Amino acid sequence: MEKWRAAVAEIRNVKGFSRFLLPPSYEDLKAAACQGPVIILVASQYSCSAIVVPTSGEPYHVSFPSITLTDLNNLKDRFARAIRNASTMGPKQPRKDLMVLLRTVWDEIMLPVVKVLQQSLKLKSHSRIWLCPTAAFTSIPLHAAHPFRTNADRSKEPCLEDFYICSYTPTLSALVRSRQMMKKRVAPSFVTIGQGKPGAGKGKALLAVDSELELVGKLVPATANRNTISGDAATRAGALSALQQNTWVHLACHGKQDPKQPYNSHFVMRDDHLTLLDIMERDIPHAEFAFLSACHTAVGDEETPDEVIHLAAGLQFSGFKSVVGTLWQVDDAVAKHVVQAFYKNMFEDLEGGGVMDCTKAAWALNRATHSVKTEVPLEQRMVFVHIGV
Repeated sequence: MEKWRAAVAEIRNVKGFSRFLLPPSYEDLKAAACQGPVIILVASQYSCSAIVVPTSGEPYHVSFPSITLTDLNNLKDRFARAIRNASTMGPKQPRKDLMVLLRTVWDEIMLPVVKVLQQSLKLKSHSRIWLCPTAAFTSIPLHAAHPFRTNADRSKEPCLEDFYICSYTPTLSALVRSRQMMKKRVAPSFVTIGQGKPGAGKGKALLAVDSELELVGKLVPATANRNTISGDAATRAGALSALQQNTWVHLACHGKQDPKQPYNSHFVMRDDHLTLLDIMERDIPHAEFAFLSACHTAVGDEETPDEVIHLAAGLQFSGFKSVVGTLWQVDDAVAKHVVQAFYKNMFEDLEGGGVMDCTKAAWALNRATHSVKTEVPLEQRMVFVHIGV
């Protein structure tokens, strides 16, 4: 045992290894909040609460006295039912069940957090914040929290995304690492990968994929090196090669979460599945941004919810600094409205020779979902989430 302690002590004396076998210090983790507060949501059988990590100073504790772990699990199940019911409704029908649930998330969870951000941190409106859910919180669409109430003057009460630009991060370390990797940037190249006609038994045809790829191709700046892979060329090997060779990627296809074996979660290609493990095993050093226009790309693992292992987070761990993913099934015909609005906002000021910037993605998604309210039903707007820088 003495030899072990001596060896560990010797390693900790080496530059860069002072925290060897120790958890990260608060000072190290606080770097995750350098561009905006990070809100860690914690759930256990004893209590449910949030820890707000500010840009400077000590963290704030926010308790949720009326929410228990059982409540969160019930909320998760009720959300799943409400989403399923909404998928059978007409686009103009009000999503009353969903609105009731999002009002609960606002009143009981996010409003107490917003009060700390506004009153204690004096955080300005439209600033960026990062949500870091753990345990049962990973299954709740926190970003979509909404009061759905009207003030005395008939104005509508603002929701979370009216106040702030929301992103998610699977861990604080992942956000810190993505920011550090942003320093190694290369000339942008953009690839659109689409598979609307997967092989037999791999899912129904996605009729809007080709038109979505064409739409995205028109919106990407001419200054970027643009490529498209679709149809018979959109194979497992072809998609892997494209991910390694390009800095920006838009992926339109079936995506499937495997709740039992999350590393087997996959995108459906022409010949075979492109799994999360396939992607994570590759070296993708210059990857910057990915838009996953597929089903179930940002849903956590049932067995280990704290680890938040899903396709979108997997791409972030693999090197993509900024990722847009989806929480449940996407109607590919409706999703086009969000995709178009997103890229218009993302690239709106590049005609004069600006630089493609993946850190604008959260803002562009916020603007996009606000702008398509009359065309896209609630559950198909809130399905999109941003992860990373």
